[in-house]
Amino acid sequence: LDRHWLRDACECSQCVDPDSGQKNFGTCDVPTELPIQEISRTEDGGLQVVWKNDFLSSGDHVSRYSDVVFQSPRRIVLDLPTRTLWDKATLERDRLTIDYDEWISGKDGFLSGLHRLHTHGIIFLRNVPSSEESVVSIANQIGNLQETFYGRTWDVRSKPSAENVAYTSSFLGLHQDLLYVRDSPRIQILHCIENTCEGGDSMFSDGVRAGHLMKLGPQHVFDNMTKRLIRYKYDKNGHHYQNTHPVLNEDLNVVHWSPPFQALRQRVSKSEKGSTYYRKWLRTATKFRQLLEEEHWMYRYKMKPGECVLFDNKRVLHGRQAFDAAGGSRWLKGAYIAGDVFRSKLSTLSEQL
Repeated sequence: LDRHWLRDACECSQCVDPDSGQKNFGTCDVPTELPIQEISRTEDGGLQVVWKNDFLSSGDHVSRYSDVVFQSPRRIVLDLPTRTLWDKATLERDRLTIDYDEWISGKDGFLSGLHRLHTHGIIFLRNVPSSEESVVSIANQIGNLQETFYGRTWDVRSKPSAENVAYTSSFLGLHQDLLYVRDSPRIQILHCIENTCEGGDSMFSDGVRAGHLMKLGPQHVFDNMTKRLIRYKYDKNGHHYQNTHPVLNEDLNVVHWSPPFQALRQRVSKSEKGSTYYRKWLRTATKFRQLLEEEHWMYRYKMKPGECVLFDNKRVLHGRQAFDAAGGSRWLKGAYIAGDVFRSKLSTLSEQL
């Protein structure tokens, strides 16, 4: 073991602030010459080192290391319930609807909701106050909101010259939000405040389930979805964003599918080989779309005032049937939660889920 590395890894209260958990010195502050007064094994298999004339203690400094220190750091894997892949029938059977007050209390109702939000990627709340700030209260049970160029919260309602197709009364196919930004939101919240129009049913489909079905087929077909990068773009009203994603990744923990927001020009090699490759992807993508949109895969529900849906934007695709804006009003209030914030909440409550 390198002495410098070992001294830098000391976890005593003089080296690490007991309140903040942060180091009291920088790695480059540790001298390269580090005389050791004494070194010995501890009963638990760790190590005790007495540093002579230590730079921080102005005298001898005792560092105790557990055997964990000598193991290679590994990515923390949360002990969470297994995810449930769903189709229309499964979600109709498993759909969880929680009372707003139970969610806000942070107790059993909230824990049940968080559990289902992880396993199924979607839950509903009822009896939500009609205040525009209700989405903020709902989000804050998980963590801080993710603000985007649409604002801290935003309104889904039909308006003229809309900067987003979601703000019209037209049909909006299954998609995910903000794939054109680097850190697209993980959890999306939609609170129904008004919905008296004819039509406007919400649509949801489990993209990860569709991905697993694709993986059951030939490997070269699955590879078409993991290798080709699709470009997404937003360039309006002084905002310019673009990003690329494959539809699926190898471990199938997320999907990326948002046809309305694809850039018009995708990268294609101007050759016969490039055209052949593109057509293979197109056939595969069309099959994937069928696994999302066919009746037995997709869940439809017309949200009522006072209801709210929370769903995993990296897994569950959402859309909307067209509605008659002249015959009533449809107003949803929306907000986002970032992936790091959602993972943090799952981590801190993993033993209770």
